[in-house]
Amino acid sequence: MKEKIKSISSSTLHKIDSIFIAIICTDTLRIDDIGSTIATFRKKFPDVKIQGINPSYIYGKRHIFEIIKIILESNKRKIKISKKIEIELLMRLICSNQVDKAINIGGIKNNNSGCFVLLSETKGPIIHSIKYLRKLFVKENRSVLNARKDKMIKICEILQFPECDFTTKEFLNILTEKAALVSL
Repeated sequence: MKEKIKSISSSTLHKIDSIFIAIICTDTLRIDDIGSTIATFRKKFPDVKIQGINPSYIYGKRHIFEIIKIILESNKRKIKISKKIEIELLMRLICSNQVDKAINIGGIKNNNSGCFVLLSETKGPIIHSIKYLRKLFVKENRSVLNARKDKMIKICEILQFPECDFTTKEFLNILTEKAALVSL
C-alpha cells in the first residue's frame, strides 16, 4: 500500500511497505558529468538509492509506484532480476531484462528532462537527499511525469505493441503486467 508521508520543499515523500520514496523531476537536466554526480550523491547518501530515468518512459507517478510494489514483492520471494533495486526499477520500467538496453533507452541524458527516484528504508537520509538534489536543479517540473497520449505512443513503439489505442487505466495495467513478467 502506498501512502503519502509529507511534503518537503514541494517534493512529496511517499511510503510503500517499509520503503520511503521521493520523485524529483526537472524539465532540463544540466549537469556536466551525470555519472560523477550520481557517484558523489551515493557517497554522500549511502542509505539512499537513486535512479535517474528519462521521464518519457514513465507513464505517471503511479507507474513508478506499481513497479516498486512488484520489486518489493519479488525481493520478498527472493526473485531478483538485479542485485540493485535501482537498476531493477529501470529494467522493469523499460520492460527489459538487459541492463545495457534499459540504461540506453531509459537512462537520463544531459540537456534533456530527467527524473530521479530516491528509495530509502530510513526517513532522515532521504529528506536530506531531497534537499541536496533540489539545490542541483533550479527548477523542478513534475509535469514531465504526466501520463499523456504522446508518451503512450512512444512507449508502445519501444515495447513494439501492434496497436496503441488504450485508456490511461488500461495502458497502466498493461505496463504493470509487462513489468511483472520481466525476468532473467
